[in-house]
Amino acid sequence: MQAMAQPRLSVIVPVYNVELYLDECLRSLADQTFTAFEVVMVDDGSTDTSAAIAADWAARDPRFRLISQANQGLGAARNTGVRALAPGVEYLAFVDSDDTLPANAYELLIETLDETGSDFAAGNVTRFRSAGHVQSPVHRTPFAATRLRTHISRFRPLLTDRTAWNKVYRRTFWEQHAFAYPEGMLYEDAPVSIPAHYLAGSVDVLSEPIYHWREREIGERSITQNRTNPQGLVDRVRSIRMVRDFLNARVGTDPMYADHLAVYDHNALYEEMPLFWKVLPGSDPAYRAAFLDHVGRLARDIGQDRVRALPVPHKLKIYLTVHRRMDELIALLEFEKQHGGSLPVAGVLRPRADYPFLDASRPVPDSVLRLDHQELGLRSRLDTATWGEDGKLHLSGWAFARQLGAEKRSQAMKTLILREKGGRKRVVVPVRSHYDPEATVAAGGVFRHADWAGFSAAVNPDRLRRRGRWVDGVWHVR
Repeated sequence: MQAMAQPRLSVIVPVYNVELYLDECLRSLADQTFTAFEVVMVDDGSTDTSAAIAADWAARDPRFRLISQANQGLGAARNTGVRALAPGVEYLAFVDSDDTLPANAYELLIETLDETGSDFAAGNVTRFRSAGHVQSPVHRTPFAATRLRTHISRFRPLLTDRTAWNKVYRRTFWEQHAFAYPEGMLYEDAPVSIPAHYLAGSVDVLSEPIYHWREREIGERSITQNRTNPQGLVDRVRSIRMVRDFLNARVGTDPMYADHLAVYDHNALYEEMPLFWKVLPGSDPAYRAAFLDHVGRLARDIGQDRVRALPVPHKLKIYLTVHRRMDELIALLEFEKQHGGSLPVAGVLRPRADYPFLDASRPVPDSVLRLDHQELGLRSRLDTATWGEDGKLHLSGWAFARQLGAEKRSQAMKTLILREKGGRKRVVVPVRSHYDPEATVAAGGVFRHADWAGFSAAVNPDRLRRRGRWVDGVWHVR
């Protein structure tokens, strides 16, 4: 039995019906290289042998202690653990009782905080199952590189760092802002994690994996694995609303929060909404009803100003959601599954998406369907660049606007523009279109080919002189 030193860290572990995983979780805590910690296990009314497993750990290791309460849910169990922190503890952390940690996790996080003085530190996460460990997709971008003393306003990908358990908080910071997890709901992490990111003076972000997030293969599925639960949808929307309420409440006193709210709204529309759409085709009537009621209302509340900046397929899905056109929304999701990112397009000068399943008796506004630079970005490739005997630089390759293709020579007119870096001079070079079916193969389009995307041009270097003189410089080709 290890001697009990004054703990610097309290680790709160809510426990509920995890007899298959709990011992492995607690063993990974006992094996930490940082030893000045306590583990506050909160049994939330388990009906299996979880409480007995936790009690056995408390009897064997003085760093582990057990609190029992009637079932109140994950948020309430975490809050119970916070209220039971040992006096003098500097840091606190949370662990879900079916997960594990690498042995150096808390040593790495606390040494970093001791050095930087940041309000909390967060680390990378792997997902694991019997086949092994892989990078957690939701943590990949924010934790791609280590960033010390950073902030969400300077590094916006931290908006996706919503989980409770990959962090160590400074206790004074936690108590200063009186953080508490929402009770009686699922998806309770974000209403604490996102406000904490905004309220922190600085945050340490570590690329080293410090948490192993289990993907359950047997027993009851975890909350994040049970995507078609209507209550999960309702609570996820509620979680988004709670973060929006936090940001909205500060807009009047700090103008920066208006920008923060706009960024968060874009994230909610662009990254959160697709999680609901992804499972919609295979969902039951109860889930679809909850989706229309709660996701539709959320999209209306966020407003059209935020939606306007999204790509056309995204705008259309939100429009169909808000207007409760479920059959067409399902058809659009199935269409995308079959055709990928290809859009059926009508028109050339003012192109618009032209989906065959949309109800013509209920026309969708042009503002939703009209394509812009997001859909019409240039696809191009330069195949050859050679100096000819005429002293000109001869270029050949292919180029076309995404979604429009280049089906006819008359519709494949091109202009090559050279622009001097750091200057205003532009040189327009005539271009000839030619047949190049290889562009169609490279484009991978479904609805329009790009056989006439080929081009050739000859650049006369004399036109690049500045007032008749040669000057070193860089020219961009557009």
